[in-house]
Amino acid sequence: MEYAFNIHLAKEIGLEEAIMMKHFQFWVSKNIANKKHLHDGHTWTYNSVKAFDSQFPFWTQNQIRRIIKSLEGQGIIKTGNYNSAKYDRTKWFAIIDEQRFVEMHKCNSAKAQMDLAKNTNGIVQTHKPIPVTTNTDTTNTDTTTIYKRSIDLYNQFCLDTFDAPAKIDGVQGKSMKAILKYLQKVSKQKGVNTPEGSLNALEYIFKNWNNIEPFLQKQVKLSQINSNLTNIIQQLKHGQESKSQSIADDILSKYR
Repeated sequence: MEYAFNIHLAKEIGLEEAIMMKHFQFWVSKNIANKKHLHDGHTWTYNSVKAFDSQFPFWTQNQIRRIIKSLEGQGIIKTGNYNSAKYDRTKWFAIIDEQRFVEMHKCNSAKAQMDLAKNTNGIVQTHKPIPVTTNTDTTNTDTTTIYKRSIDLYNQFCLDTFDAPAKIDGVQGKSMKAILKYLQKVSKQKGVNTPEGSLNALEYIFKNWNNIEPFLQKQVKLSQINSNLTNIIQQLKHGQESKSQSIADDILSKYR
């Protein structure tokens, strides 16, 4: 996983705080776009310290608490509790000056896209092939990155579905690796032979979780998802085909 921050913001509020703010800016911006989690005039995102720990493995839980407390103390974020269950201690976070930080996130994202385009054009204009490397360390790094991002996806899926963070132990971790391996194989058969293929497939499954049968919807542990993965994929595939057929029937009915 790559971590980024705004240099000017880091000078203003601190380096660690700027890195954490990048996380809050991303999720608040996404929730604004999806019109989700609007409470008391603010758009919120939520997470637990344990989940933050998996997202920021280079910080201890005490450091994470200190960084969040620093952001609160500087009047940049506020915390709340909008959990449906009283026993749920998952924390909610809102950016106080939402307009400033969301606009900052949009500008930085747009600039990053422009920089990427420039770099791509530069490679094309040199007419030199991109060097191919078979370095094992690079391969391992890619695999580790995809795994960490998949855990982030699963954690967000759990938060969105159950208002509770994911629980990952050794068994569930092995199951996630097995899921990614299978999804990579399926993606390759579809002509997508990149590490991102498995991640995109996993994200599609989580986004369309409500389209599978109720029994499978309850099988939310990674070990259960891995055991039922073939059925889940088939149901999503047939569901998409049925949806397309339904749209086609609606169109044809106008001409009958």
